[in-house]
Amino acid sequence: MSLDRSELKLMLGALAGVCLSNFIIFSAPLYIGSLMDGMGFNETQAGLINTLEIGSVAVMCLLLSHWLSQFSLRYLAMAGALLILAANFVTFWFDEDLILLLLRVLAGLGAGLCLAATSALLSRMADPDRMMGMMLVINTLIMIVALTFMGYAKSQWNFAGVVGLFSVAVLILFPLLLLIPVESFSAGQTAKAGTASVDHHFSLGSLGVGLLFLFCVIEGGVWAFSERSGNNLGMGDGDIGMLLALAQTAGLIAALIPAVLGERIPRIFPICIGTLLMGSAGLLIYQTTSTLVYSACLCAFSFGFFIAFPYLVGACARLDADGRWAARASALNLLGGAVAPFIAANIISASDYQTLGTFCFGLSLVCVSLAVIFNRQLNRTEVVHVGQPG
Repeated sequence: MSLDRSELKLMLGALAGVCLSNFIIFSAPLYIGSLMDGMGFNETQAGLINTLEIGSVAVMCLLLSHWLSQFSLRYLAMAGALLILAANFVTFWFDEDLILLLLRVLAGLGAGLCLAATSALLSRMADPDRMMGMMLVINTLIMIVALTFMGYAKSQWNFAGVVGLFSVAVLILFPLLLLIPVESFSAGQTAKAGTASVDHHFSLGSLGVGLLFLFCVIEGGVWAFSERSGNNLGMGDGDIGMLLALAQTAGLIAALIPAVLGERIPRIFPICIGTLLMGSAGLLIYQTTSTLVYSACLCAFSFGFFIAFPYLVGACARLDADGRWAARASALNLLGGAVAPFIAANIISASDYQTLGTFCFGLSLVCVSLAVIFNRQLNRTEVVHVGQPG
C-alpha cells in the first residue's frame, strides 16, 4: 500500500515529534553514563534525573490527551520544540544539581508538547500499525547516526556533548513540524463546540495502555544501564556508542516487519515474541561476562522492542478517532520508560545488576499474559474505525 501526498506529510510531521520526544529514551545509556562520569552522580541520582525528564514528557502528553481537539497541532509541536531548545541552551551554563534538574524537566515538558501533537496524528492514518513501523524505521536510522556520534561526544564533553547533540537534532527536525496540520481534527467538531466525543472503550483502552506501560518498564529497565554493563566489561565509550548504534540497526530490521506487513499478520505474535526477546536479552545483558554475548543480547533486545512496539501503539490508536488513546499510549510508553531508570537504579542499589536482569525477565512474562487477554478482547470488540468520527 503506497502513501498519498497527504499521508506522507502527516507521517513526516509525526516523525519529527516522535524523534524529539523519544531522543532521551534512545540515548538513555549514554545520557545516564555522562551524568555519572561528568557530574559525579551515582546510579540513583542519574536515574532520577533521567526519570524526571522523561516523566515530564509523559505527564504533559497525558494531560493534553483529552483536549487535543481544541489545540492547533502544528503550533503545539513548534512551541514544544522551542522550549526544548531554550532548556538545552541554558543547561550549558549551569551544573548545580537543582537547577540542572529543573532545566531537564522543562526540556521534557517541551518534548511532551511535541509528542501530544504528533502522536494524535496516528488516528488519521489508515493503518496505524504499519505507519508506526515506518516511522520507527526512519527514527531508528536517525538514532543510529546520533548514537554513533554520541559515544564520541560523551567521551569529549560528557553531558554537554549529549545535550548539544540533542539540540542539533531539534534544529534539523524543526522544519518537519511545519508539515503538521494547523487545525486539530476534522473529526472533532463536537470539541470545537465545547463538548467531547464519547469514550466508548475506556476499560479496554486502560488495559492496552497499562500493558504498554509495563512493556516500556522492561525496555527502560534493560536499556538505561546497559552502557554500565559494557563499561564493566572493559569496553570504551566509543565502542559502546558503536554497539548501541548496531543494536539500533537490529531494531531497524525488526521495524521493517510492521512497516511492510502492518495488519496483515496477527498482532499477538510480534507482541509476544518481541516481549520475550526483550526479557531474555535483559536477563543475559546483566549476567554475562562475555562481550560477545553482551553485544548479541543488545541487538536481540532492540529487535524485540521494535517488532512489538508498533503493534501495541497501533492497537491503542484504533480505539477512537480523536487521537486520545494514541496520545495516552504515547504518554504511558514514556511514563514506563521514565520510571524504569529509577526502578532499575534502586534494584541495583539494593541488590546488584544481576537482580535487575531477573526482574525484567519476570516482568516480560507478566506482559505476555496481559497481551493475550488484551488482544482477545480487542478482537471481540467493535472499535471505532480510524479516521472516522467516533
